Amino acid sequence: MERRTVFEQISLTRVRRARTMRRVGLGVLVVFLGLGAFNLFGVRTVEASARRGGYELEVHYAAMTRAGLATPWTVFVRRPGGFDGPVTLATTADYFELFDENGLDPVPTSSRTDGELIIWKFEQPPGEVLEVDFDARLSPAVQVGKRAATSVLVNDRPVVTVEYETGVMP
Repeated sequence: MERRTVFEQISLTRVRRARTMRRVGLGVLVVFLGLGAFNLFGVRTVEASARRGGYELEVHYAAMTRAGLATPWTVFVRRPGGFDGPVTLATTADYFELFDENGLDPVPTSSRTDGELIIWKFEQPPGEVLEVDFDARLSPAVQVGKRAATSVLVNDRPVVTVEYETGVMP
């Protein structure tokens, strides 16, 4: 006895719709991969700066990052003619809760907190620029970013302040 398979007749409309959906899906995948190739899903570093009181403060930070990625934070303090003594920086303390710290360079001579700010004192740098580099990665469990402000303090008062925000992508 011979067996025959009966195929269901599929309409031309259904075939065209399926082909269109495959093309749309492939197009979305290509766009997603293209955006990834241009690092739009990675760390985006920007800078914020201000001048006041004879100081220029510049903060290089991640405007957008993802959990687990190395996330830069570098501060440059410039003072034409050089510094008169140690340099004191204050930054919003809870901003650093975003990160798993690997190190701070240079190491501050003293560090304290007043609950809202972490205050670092650095030895008088040679020349006109102090560069402070915070080596860290965004903690894997972090889902939302934070706002922060960094200031140069003279006699425990802010002379120049920069505000910024780091966002977190899933």
